[in-house]
Amino acid sequence: MPPKDNKRPANLLIIAYYFPPVKVVGAVRLFHFYQESRKHFGQVQALSSTNRLRMAQDDSLRLEGASVTEVPAYDLRRATLAHAAENQPHLSHRAKSRPAARFLGRLLDSFPFNLLIGDGGLIYILLAYRQGKRLVREHHITHLFSSYRPWSDHLVAWLLKRRFPHLFWIADFRDLHVDPVRKNVLWPAFQRWCNRRILRRASLATTVSEGLKRHLEQLAPNVYVLRNGIGERMGEKEEKLFEQFTIAYTGSLYEGLQTAGPLFQALQQLLEEGKLEEEGIRLLYAGKDGALWEQWLRQYGLNGIGQNRGLLSMEEAKTIQLRAHANLLLSWSLPGGGGILTSKVYEYLAAGRPILAIVNGDGDEELEELLSGHLLFSTSQQDAVPALKTFILGVSGAPPKAPPPLPEGLEWGKNMEELVKTVFKN
Repeated sequence: MPPKDNKRPANLLIIAYYFPPVKVVGAVRLFHFYQESRKHFGQVQALSSTNRLRMAQDDSLRLEGASVTEVPAYDLRRATLAHAAENQPHLSHRAKSRPAARFLGRLLDSFPFNLLIGDGGLIYILLAYRQGKRLVREHHITHLFSSYRPWSDHLVAWLLKRRFPHLFWIADFRDLHVDPVRKNVLWPAFQRWCNRRILRRASLATTVSEGLKRHLEQLAPNVYVLRNGIGERMGEKEEKLFEQFTIAYTGSLYEGLQTAGPLFQALQQLLEEGKLEEEGIRLLYAGKDGALWEQWLRQYGLNGIGQNRGLLSMEEAKTIQLRAHANLLLSWSLPGGGGILTSKVYEYLAAGRPILAIVNGDGDEELEELLSGHLLFSTSQQDAVPALKTFILGVSGAPPKAPPPLPEGLEWGKNMEELVKTVFKN
C-alpha cells in the first residue's frame, strides 16, 4: 500500500497503445499489471489509442470497469489494420519474410521513424500528452507506467515526467529495443544513444528477466526485474487429456531465433525407425504463425502429425495447454548469458503439464531454475536428439504424472508486492 503519511493516495496512469483486451502477447502482461495495481493505488487510469478498438479482441483479457482514455493514432498500423484479415495487429509470416517488409520493420523500429509513423506515431504522442496532462491534474496522478513496445508510449511518459517532475515514472520493457540477436533496428549506436537520453528521466526501468536486465542496465540508471507471473494454477481445473499423445505449442514463433529442430529430428528418426507410428502422436500449434510452423514440419517430413489451430483466445490456448501431454517451449539465449523469460513460461507452469523446452544457444540458467522438474535442452548439447528420443518413447505410452511443485515467488500478486515496496521506498 502507499505510505500512510501521504495526504492523498498514490494514483497511477498506465500509458499503453496495446491496452487489453487487444489480442497481442504484450497485452497479457498489461492485463495482470493493471489488475494487481488496483490493489496498491487509489486510482488506476489508462491512456491508450483508438486503434485498439479496431484490433482483434480477446474477451478473456477484458478488464471490466477499467477507466480508459483513448486518443486517435494515424500511424502505419492503422492502415495495415484496414486491410488485415480479422483486423489482426500483425503481418503474416509470408509478408514478414519479404526483403522489403524486413527493411520496413527495421525502419519502423528505429528512431526517429518509430515516433513519426511507427505504432502510435506523432499525432498519437501529442494527443496522448495533452490528455495525459489533464489526467495528471484531474486525478492527482503520482505514478506513471509505460511499456515497450511501442516506444511512443515511453515518449508520452517522458513528456509528462518533464512537465510534472514529481511523477514517479516506471518504464517497462517486455523486449529490448535494440536486440543484439534479432538485429531489428538501423543505426544501433544512435538508437542506444536515444534510449539513454530518454531513459535517464525514468525513475525505474523494469524488465522480465535477468538476461534482459544486463542489457538494459547499459541504457537506464535503475533497472528492476518484474517477472511475469501466474494468476492461478490451471492444473487444478479438470480437463481431460487429448486421446492422442500431443505435444502442443501455443503462441508466436520467431524465425531465426527459435528452433524446434532437435525435437523434430528426434521424431523424424523415431518414425523412420518404426518405433513410433504417425497415429500415435500429434504436434499441435495454436497461434498467428501457423504458416511458419507448417514450413518447419515440411522440412522434417512431419506434415502427417501436425495440426494448426490458428490464433485463439487466451482461454482457448490455456485449454490446449491443460489437455496436452507436454507443452513445447522454444526460447533463445542472449549474448553475455541469460534469456528472455516470456509470459509463455508462466502459462505452461500454471497448466501443470510436463514442459519440453529447447533453448537456441548456450542455455539459460534462469529458465533452467524455473523449469526444475521439467525437461530443458539447448542446441549446444551434443546429446539433445538422443535424449529427446528417450523422453518421447518414455512418456508417449505412460500414464500422466502429477505436476511438479511450483517454484516460490511466481504469482503476479507477490511480484507486484515486491515492486510496490521498491517504488514507494523511493
